[in-house]
Amino acid sequence: MDLSIVDNTDDYENQQLYKTYRALSDKKLNEKFLLKWKDFTTLFSLSREDGSKLNKIVFSFLKSEATADLSVPRLTVVHFFIENQDLSPFSVQLSKKLGDTILRVRNTKDGSAQYLLSGEKSAIISYDEKQLVSRVGIFFKYIQVGFTHIIPKGLDHILFVLGLIFFSQKMYALVFQISLFTLAHTITLGLNSLKIINLPIAFVEPLIALTIVYIAIENIFKSEGSKYRSIIIFIFGLLHGLGFASVLNTFGLPENHFLLALAGFNVGVELGQITIVFLVYFILKLLFNTQEQFRNYITIPGSLIIGFFGVWWSLERIVQT
Repeated sequence: MDLSIVDNTDDYENQQLYKTYRALSDKKLNEKFLLKWKDFTTLFSLSREDGSKLNKIVFSFLKSEATADLSVPRLTVVHFFIENQDLSPFSVQLSKKLGDTILRVRNTKDGSAQYLLSGEKSAIISYDEKQLVSRVGIFFKYIQVGFTHIIPKGLDHILFVLGLIFFSQKMYALVFQISLFTLAHTITLGLNSLKIINLPIAFVEPLIALTIVYIAIENIFKSEGSKYRSIIIFIFGLLHGLGFASVLNTFGLPENHFLLALAGFNVGVELGQITIVFLVYFILKLLFNTQEQFRNYITIPGSLIIGFFGVWWSLERIVQT
């Protein structure tokens, strides 16, 4: 299952099978897993620097997280051994079937977390050398992660930015609002990553959807922005920052390059937002020159559409919690 495109296993085609597996004891689940062991080993490969494969893989055991509520996912860890007698440095490549993946490396001097895009090969993992991944490489990797979190994965953040674009025909006003939004979510993203502030994602996600609803309503019923609009956008940016933080919390940041990775992720998010602003704004300005045209054909219908999605997502996220 590609969890980068499936948010809820209940929406997956084999959802009944997953529910059956969740109800199994560890002993029964181990037995089921062993039947598919060969299929499992095709989902990843490990290669030495000279290209030779580490292909002696031995299953040990499988352990599932104890939970009384089988309606929610539980953490299951598969333990296995890979023979590497001379402790050669190696890289890991996962199947595209798994989608984007987090690779955590521990018990080595270059322990870190790597975010791997679908089918991407990891950086070299070494037992006795210092961090081999360059600082520049880490920075640009997390720029890529931040950008893809906006385009194409961050649809709720995209709709919020579109809501700002639909209201403003003046680039300087739009840039000011986007800058406030950026400053705000940078603050909460940093505070959350430093463990200073932390709110449950089940609380944050419905509120993020409601920020879209509010912006849509204001766009429709007000032809001019209120004097409080900038303050409201800043507050909403704080909420969206906590949403961005939930992504980083999923796979963590490398402890030895924490600030560098955090900065890279934030730059990637901003590049995604800037891309949306410039592409959409200038296309709309070319098509609709007058303020009346812009409001009648873009502001009102566009805001109705994003408002509908905001209401739908807020209700859906409240029900799921």
